[in-house]
Amino acid sequence: MMKHILKSATLLVSILALVGCGDSNGTPPTPDAGPSNTIVDVAVGSSDFSILVAALQRADLVSTLQSAGPFTVFAPNNAAFAASGITLADVEAMDVDTLTTILLYHVVSGAAVGSSAVTAGPVDSAAQDESGTWSLSLILGTTGGVTINGGNAVEGGATVGTPDIAASNGVIHVIDRVLLPPSVADMARYAGLSDLLEAVVDAELATTLAEEGPFTVFAPTNDAFPDGGARPTGDALASVLLYHVLSGAVPSGSVPARANALATNTAGNNMTLLFDTSAGVAVNGIDVVLADVGCTNGIVHVIDGVLLPPTVIDMAGIAGLTSLAAAVGRADNSGAGIAALLSGAAPGSATGFTVFAPTNAAFTAIQSTVDGLTDAQVAQVLQYHVLDPATFAAPVLSTGLANGNVATALGQAATVDVSVSPPTIAGAEVVPTLLDIHVSNGVVHVLADVMVPTL
Repeated sequence: MMKHILKSATLLVSILALVGCGDSNGTPPTPDAGPSNTIVDVAVGSSDFSILVAALQRADLVSTLQSAGPFTVFAPNNAAFAASGITLADVEAMDVDTLTTILLYHVVSGAAVGSSAVTAGPVDSAAQDESGTWSLSLILGTTGGVTINGGNAVEGGATVGTPDIAASNGVIHVIDRVLLPPSVADMARYAGLSDLLEAVVDAELATTLAEEGPFTVFAPTNDAFPDGGARPTGDALASVLLYHVLSGAVPSGSVPARANALATNTAGNNMTLLFDTSAGVAVNGIDVVLADVGCTNGIVHVIDGVLLPPTVIDMAGIAGLTSLAAAVGRADNSGAGIAALLSGAAPGSATGFTVFAPTNAAFTAIQSTVDGLTDAQVAQVLQYHVLDPATFAAPVLSTGLANGNVATALGQAATVDVSVSPPTIAGAEVVPTLLDIHVSNGVVHVLADVMVPTL
């Protein structure tokens, strides 16, 4: 199986020139006999498909396409191979695993779909990634006929020229280019995600996203990108884009509650994404509108928004900590400026904040007490939940918590006890599954209780 995507026919030919040569007599063997008028029989019966037949024979796929199927085959004729810069000699010299992947990428198994029944969107091909874990997707279009991966105007795509050639085990649609299985970077081009592709190129990440991976990419639609206005550049743009990327392939059915993206914060920690699978899949509150688009080096999920690396304040909203957000609003009525503080960089030489964030239930449990506080006192309560950045130059992760007192932004010490389960700070229990939520300006640890200082 391929380790790296062949991004263009020219590149493919260059690679083929480096591999060993096979039989070069130019005459493919006659396929084994099979049921009358199978897809293979149709191809053998036309001289226009001689290169395709040779490729099928070399990849040992003849018997597969003579089986019951049904199959939908997007079949490149000899002219399509020529237009893609691939000769019969190239096919005969090609690594068999690579050839097999390319050929199976032209096949949809399990249905014979006529051109009038094609619906726009992704469909799984019979090809799989190198590990055999997920299927490689084709992006079908129906504007101006049937197109695959953006059509022949897109590098690696093709357009159906002659549709609906019937076979006993499926249907053949003749295409005018050879389809090239995509990396996650190529899939942005195939799926028409031009704004994302432009951003990836500007951030010089195209090479990164064409590497072996695997990756999971949450790819914003064009409509998700804001019109006009200044766009991040350089490292800032790269950080935004890498916040859309996970290491490893994660299909929609296996999305975890949280995961860390490739983007890092000011402390060098990989920033956290939160997922909600109660109704479909949402990431940081943004919906996945098209899931499980398989690529050679990962999986793409298309989303209807842009994921921006969140601050502490942003993450409170993303995590649904509405009571905490309301408390911040009250505190700022006193002029405390907590929202502004926790939305910006940590002061001085500190690389980030450490914040303990109570759940809504934690606030509800002491609601009568909170209601009796002044706005200035609410500000003091919240300052007690922030470790003193002058004392802690870097965000304190859960693994760095130890028994003893820690300095807070309020000036009062809070006692940490890690000898109990779950650990506590100022008597408030941590939520073990919601520790170490990395944000752009620090780390958030969620608490099941509110830390109450001496007021």
